[in-house]
Amino acid sequence: MRLVNKRQLADYLSVSQTTVGRMSERGDLPKPLRLAPNVVRWDLHKIDGFIDSFSDASEYDDPDLVLLQMKERGK
Repeated sequence: MRLVNKRQLADYLSVSQTTVGRMSERGDLPKPLRLAPNVVRWDLHKIDGFIDSFSDASEYDDPDLVLLQMKERGK
């Protein structure tokens, strides 16, 4: 298990920290772990599994398609 904070996750997904927050609030990402009142971390293994669940995107290995699908799902 590799835990990352919001900034690290944003870098990993190539989005802003604000976008990570919005995606998390909408349920477009696996729930983070709250380790302490002000310490929130995401498990990269779960993030990778979540991204891989978008079969069309993982088939073509296109991260932009993954983000588009997540955005459409949030509508």
